[in-house]
Amino acid sequence: MATVRKFSAAILSRLEAKHGETAFVPSFVNGHWRQGKFSHRQQADMRKACLINNVDPTSIGMPPPKPKGVLHRKPPKGHKQQRLYKEKQAAIQKNLDDMPNKIQRWKEELEKEKLKSKPSLPF
Repeated sequence: MATVRKFSAAILSRLEAKHGETAFVPSFVNGHWRQGKFSHRQQADMRKACLINNVDPTSIGMPPPKPKGVLHRKPPKGHKQQRLYKEKQAAIQKNLDDMPNKIQRWKEELEKEKLKSKPSLPF
């Protein structure tokens, strides 16, 4: 409320009267839903007028404002390469850490193949 609000006489007169709860919320009467007497916009104006005039909104029958729920946001989906980046980097690092062993195994297998292909006779 950055600006000073001037409320009409109708809104200010509503602050002085006591209203039932059915005036603010829809109610189920005789098998039918009935709208409340005041729309949400009117209720918001009444609540603001109460705050400006130092009147408790619950004293005129308004229900207390509902607490706002926690906003559950899903993380952005992103591109597949962005989603898998950490896993890919972890696999690369694991392979780099195991590289000396792989090189050693490769050299041993190369020696075995060399010995296999070598003829048994000297000539």
